[in-house]
Amino acid sequence: PLAQRNIIYLKPDDYHRIQLDGIENDLARGNMLLVDISSLSHMPAQRDVCQRKVENLGERIGFPVFSLNENNSLLMVPGVGMRVDTTKHRLGMKDLDKLPSQIDSQ
Repeated sequence: PLAQRNIIYLKPDDYHRIQLDGIENDLARGNMLLVDISSLSHMPAQRDVCQRKVENLGERIGFPVFSLNENNSLLMVPGVGMRVDTTKHRLGMKDLDKLPSQIDSQ
């Protein structure tokens, strides 16, 4: 069967900005957003701006934003109905189906 969910991978554009227009609709359909700002490691102020933009998106729509690495350069926003095991840090494992949903469908 065809996949019903997608992973949306974003990185900064040529002007070092993250374009999040319309992403709320993708997250509402259950897609996952991965934002990679590692290319901005030499520009900490701009990296912070991009990170805040992703965090503001999460706050605005009520979804958590997870950092997947120690320097906060890979951010994940799970879509509606997605489960994230924050104890064992397993993503996409079959045994997560047994856990209660961390993000309720709205």
